[in-house]
Amino acid sequence: MNDTLLANQIRDKAISCGFDNCGIIPVDDMVGFESHFQKRTTEIPSSAFFYDAVGDLGGIEKRFPWARSVIICTFELGRYRFPASLQGRYAKSFFLSPGNEMCRDFQERCEQFEAWFTERGIRCEGGKQFGHLSIGPLRYAAVKAGLGIIRKNNFLYTEKGSFVELLGYVIDRECVLYQNSNLKPCPEKCGLCQKSCPSGALKGPYSMSPLECVSFLTTFGKGMLPPGMDDSAYGSWICGCDSCQDVCPFNRKHDWQNGEAYPSLEEIESELKPEKLLEQSDEFLQTKVIPFTSYHIMPNETETLRVCAERSIRNQSVAPEL
Repeated sequence: MNDTLLANQIRDKAISCGFDNCGIIPVDDMVGFESHFQKRTTEIPSSAFFYDAVGDLGGIEKRFPWARSVIICTFELGRYRFPASLQGRYAKSFFLSPGNEMCRDFQERCEQFEAWFTERGIRCEGGKQFGHLSIGPLRYAAVKAGLGIIRKNNFLYTEKGSFVELLGYVIDRECVLYQNSNLKPCPEKCGLCQKSCPSGALKGPYSMSPLECVSFLTTFGKGMLPPGMDDSAYGSWICGCDSCQDVCPFNRKHDWQNGEAYPSLEEIESELKPEKLLEQSDEFLQTKVIPFTSYHIMPNETETLRVCAERSIRNQSVAPEL
């Protein structure tokens, strides 16, 4: 039985906690992900290794047998401004992620949201304390909830673009709240994202080889070069990559010079140039830089930043002016 009143109350609470939107779907809506996942790994077999390392992307019913509904909240990163000197070097979705250690305000929002469920005797699990994939594939759930669509570069887009953080929960109550994004699909002939992908990881529309993606290579890949790839594939990127998102016409309306200051980021902006990064101590990188990488680089992996900074410097002669 769908509890419409509860669904609306959850949405209202999410909005009051500072989230931009909220959708709720029954757990059964997640069943179709398995076939979607199998199709992805069949088309690009090498991706299976990557997803195995990530963990169980599906199986919500098995992991949470008591769960009845999935809640997905969106948080637009475009509310923050992003210094021009960092663009083309650091991925905005990493450095502006509200899940970073630096963004205490977002953690308080999550705690308020979760406390609301506890006060009402509603069992709830998920959120940032369990990691981005805590309850399963959040992008898939967001599409099912009508919060956005997946575009050819494989990112979820809302009306405001692709730079969006997703927060997911499962609860033990039955309620549904489908949204309607009314977004136009990608033009059939548009291939800008694929053409702009520096490493060729985008193999075609809605298809991507994660082990070749610059975002993976500069983080989990520890800055190493895969067989057959040379330095130029990294461009000027040090941590992450926004190339396919920045070139997308559905993102171009946003001006990153406007918005709120992200906590502590502008204070160290001048220290994040690749030349300066090479001069920093392990302690500086561990306490001032790595906390912005959204857990894609660990404190003991300072050498990853140095490797990528050196490569960025080498590639600057062929990279676009920043």
